[in-house]
Amino acid sequence: MRKSVFLSACLSVLMAHAALASDDRIQLSQELPEIRAAQDALKDALDKKDGPYARYSDSQRKTLREQQSSIYGLIDGKQSVDDLGEDNRLRLANLLMAQKAQLEQSPEDRTICQRVKVLGSNRPKMQCMSEAQRERQREEQRNQGLKFQQ
Repeated sequence: MRKSVFLSACLSVLMAHAALASDDRIQLSQELPEIRAAQDALKDALDKKDGPYARYSDSQRKTLREQQSSIYGLIDGKQSVDDLGEDNRLRLANLLMAQKAQLEQSPEDRTICQRVKVLGSNRPKMQCMSEAQRERQREEQRNQGLKFQQ
C-alpha cells in the first residue's frame, strides 16, 4: 500500500506540464530538484521487475530510460529552470509530457509544443497541442486543400 501511494505521488510530481505565460515563455510547474527526485524514483521503480511497471515491455522500459537520460542531460549542473534557457525548457517540457503519456499509456494525449511563425510578425509564437488535436488540424487542412483544388 505504501509503495503504491509513494509511486502515485512520484507520478503526480512527474506530471509537469508546460503552461504558456503571457510572454510566450514555457513555464514548468516544477523546479529542477523536484524533477530530479521524480526521475530518481521512476528509475528505481523501473528497475524492479515486480513493481507497478511490471507490465511494461523491455522496449517501453528502454524508451523511458532514454527519455530519462535526455532529461538528466538537460538538468545536469543546473539549479533552476531559468538556467536552462528557452530551447532547453521547451525540450524538457516535451520530454516530461512524452514520459507522462507513456506512463499513462495514452500517446494521443501527449502534448507537443513548438515555435510557429505568425504571419506578419518576425516573432515566433509557442503553440502547444495534443497529438489528437494535431491530427485533426492536419485532416482539416487536407480537406480545405482538396476543396480549393476542385
